[in-house]
Amino acid sequence: MQGASHGVGRLSTEPVELGVESVCRAVACEHPDVAVALAVLGTTAVFVLAAGAVLTRLDDARDALAREAVRTRAERDAFERFRRRVAKLEPSERTRPSPAVGGTNVLSVPAGGTAADDGLADARRAYRETVMATAHFEEEYDETLATNVAEEFSGPVASALAEEGGTLTPSLRTTLASGARRASEERTDLLSLVETERSSIETAESTLAPAVDAGEAVVDSELSHATYNDLVAEYERLEWHEGRVESLLSDRQTRIHDEEHDRRHWFDYLYRSLPSPYPVLSAGAETLSLVDEAKSALASAASDR
Repeated sequence: MQGASHGVGRLSTEPVELGVESVCRAVACEHPDVAVALAVLGTTAVFVLAAGAVLTRLDDARDALAREAVRTRAERDAFERFRRRVAKLEPSERTRPSPAVGGTNVLSVPAGGTAADDGLADARRAYRETVMATAHFEEEYDETLATNVAEEFSGPVASALAEEGGTLTPSLRTTLASGARRASEERTDLLSLVETERSSIETAESTLAPAVDAGEAVVDSELSHATYNDLVAEYERLEWHEGRVESLLSDRQTRIHDEEHDRRHWFDYLYRSLPSPYPVLSAGAETLSLVDEAKSALASAASDR
């Protein structure tokens, strides 16, 4: 991963707004703020689910975030170990100039293979034993050293590091060490973003769980024995929950737009293992549908009084 974008940038997905209008028309959407969630779920979904099934989406989201945190932390630590190992290697001064990289001649190629070339082999070994040795590397990346270094550092750095018979020059050693520090710091920043998203999931559940419970209580109740006043009170309670859920989803949709403006495909990356990259919107849309069915049941029961 290059910062928060390696993996994210490789995905190709349509913007979150696409398909909203058509889906909203297809399902007679009463809540424009959750149209994105309906687009994600699709027009064929049946939204009346058990409480556990609705909130399972949030449990799955937490699990995905926990996995991402573990992997990101492992990568952060691996790059820091690589940096320390590279800093201890002895570079060789025997080089001839190479083409400039970014306007500065930071790399060089060997004038001839010598015993000093062991430094470059040691750098490659260090990369394999740190960055490429993380438990998830093969599953997540499955890349050669040259490909991964090109993603994390640059193509010229990858070529210099992977070149058989090359030399670990002072400039290359410095470039590797500084690049590893940057990669480690980027993952520290990424961990902070993951934690912010985890807190957001917790906040969403604090709104959705009571709404789901209220809807389920009505759907599972025998309403024929309830008084008219009781039905009205339950209806008003459901409307209160409905308002809170709608506000949550409106805020969530705004956050998605803001986050993906800065980090495109961010949620696709975070929730790539889930059926939907927008678990809060999906769970919220299902919750609103459950609440709507409960309200309809109450209205029907009240009309018989």
